[in-house]
Amino acid sequence: MLKKLASVSSPLITHTAVTCPFCGLLCDDLAIAVSDTQLTVTQNGCPKASAAFRAADVPGPPLINGQPATLNAALDAAARILKRSQQPLFAGLGTDVAGMRALLALAEPCHAIVDHLHGATMARQVRVLQSRGLTTTTLAEVRNRADLVVLLGVDIQADFPRFAEICLTPAESLAPERLATRRVFQVGPTASKPPKTGARMERVTCAASELRETLSALRAELRGRPHRAAGRIRTGVILLAQAIRAAHYTVFVWAPGAFAALDGDLIIGSACELIAEINRDRRAAGLALGGNDGGQTALAVCTWITGYPLQVSFVGATLDFDPLRYQTTRLLADDAVDALLWLSTFSSQPAPATHVPRIVIGNAASTLVAPNSVFLPAGTPGLDHTGQLVRTDAVVTLPLQRLRETGTSSAATLLLELARRAR
Repeated sequence: MLKKLASVSSPLITHTAVTCPFCGLLCDDLAIAVSDTQLTVTQNGCPKASAAFRAADVPGPPLINGQPATLNAALDAAARILKRSQQPLFAGLGTDVAGMRALLALAEPCHAIVDHLHGATMARQVRVLQSRGLTTTTLAEVRNRADLVVLLGVDIQADFPRFAEICLTPAESLAPERLATRRVFQVGPTASKPPKTGARMERVTCAASELRETLSALRAELRGRPHRAAGRIRTGVILLAQAIRAAHYTVFVWAPGAFAALDGDLIIGSACELIAEINRDRRAAGLALGGNDGGQTALAVCTWITGYPLQVSFVGATLDFDPLRYQTTRLLADDAVDALLWLSTFSSQPAPATHVPRIVIGNAASTLVAPNSVFLPAGTPGLDHTGQLVRTDAVVTLPLQRLRETGTSSAATLLLELARRAR
């Protein structure tokens, strides 16, 4: 919906029912005021969304080795890099569904390895799914059905500011009686800011390094067996176990990116085993929060098309999936690739420093001014062109509006043109 507002200086257009592409929650009720190319959140924006829309500048011209060039010349230069490469890395992957489809169409003939900016983090969830299985739920189920929500090591106020408003204390629910009796526990370190849940927050306070041991103590408490938890952790574990026994539907919420690299798989795995045990005589599920910078979209599209999640290689005669071997940081550190294509239309994360030729397709924040590089300016989905993104719970694909006229090509358009020129 569009609504024109009178302005003395310049026309002001307000878009409503806007989906925010800057977080995996994909909140779709924002109102955005547009003046020329400047974007301002006027309703329902969290601090993260407000800052991201405000900072979304229009990217500058294409660059070859840091010097301005025409788009045709830059595309030709990028195609030459890909033609010369024997094993390029396509990484970042901050794009929408169409952009990710186009990237995979280019990756196969270029014999590329594919990994996302948050690929190592998302791989923790994938490994648990492969090795133990997951029982997961959706944002709507948390909002409408859960009467006990356990925040496991996640600081929702800092990382997902509207999760509490949308899921924990919504204005409406399909099961008002569950909402009225809902309890929320926070397990882990004290949050940087107390979550504004509107509900009483109960805590099981422990250090991040103690999360796995705390979950083990909780499992033992639910079984009626002794455990080693002591002090305030023991008191909290006993209270949480009582709450689980009394609840109809318990949901554990975590963010894979919040866990230390060595503990992530083990913590998520322990949570999933606990969920499986609770499901023997009552209902429980998990919910992973993440998928920022198009992460959930990249994972979903890669799985649809190849049958594998991210960290997949098109180098050999057949596809090769290896989430440890094909991590961006490892490949670059080991000089295992001879070119890098970095795709970033949401994040301000720059392309990694490397001595190999770099192609950056991205927004203004990812502009690369450097030797041995090509920069191709791309619009941001949901700002400069329409698109689609997959939400963090992987069950909904939401449409993105075009909010402003910048004339900037989409990443999908640039990648398809690159594929044509790199043949």
